[in-house]
This record gives sequence, C-alpha cells and structure tokens, in this order.
Amino acid sequence: MLTTTTIPKVALRTLTELTGEPRPDIALLITLRDAVEHRLEKIDAAIRAYEQKYGMSFEQFQNRGQTESIPQQFSYEVERDYLEWDGLISRKRKIEGIRQWLI
Repeated sequence: MLTTTTIPKVALRTLTELTGEPRPDIALLITLRDAVEHRLEKIDAAIRAYEQKYGMSFEQFQNRGQTESIPQQFSYEVERDYLEWDGLISRKRKIEGIRQWLI
C-alpha cells in the first residue's frame, strides 16, 4: 500500500544537511538507520552497566535469581534492576528486528 506523506520543508532541508543525500526518501532511510543504531548503542551501554554491576550476564542473573543466590535478591534495588535489565533486553530484540526492515 502506497501512502503519501507531506514533510515540512525544514525537515527535508535538515535531512539533506544531516545525510548529504538530496533524495528525501533515501535521506529519511539513512536517518532512521542512524537513529536505530544510536538507540542500540545506548541500550548496549545500559546492559553493560548492569553486567558490570552484577558481574554476570542477564541470563546468569536470572538463573541465579531462581535459586536465590543473589545477595539482597528481594530488595527494591535488585528487583528494580531486574525489571529494567529485562526491559532493555526485550527492547534490544525489538529494535534489532526493526533494523532488519531498514536493510
């Protein structure tokens, strides 16, 4: 299905300046790819921070949590970290799928 979208001139000018690409559709695609890569880099950095904090991968953390071998496992901080870390992993998978559409 083909749809028509109007892009403000300032946005087109910005896309061209950002990418050096005069064709709006290509410039938009380049910008979307860059945005996806940037988001993945930020997510990876946040995941690495949790891996460093706990000294293990999320999968190891999750497995240890099932055997109750994480210090202060039921504390607010550890549970919050678990939920945020899990969310980052899920978000990363989703964005990696989106990246495949942009190839």
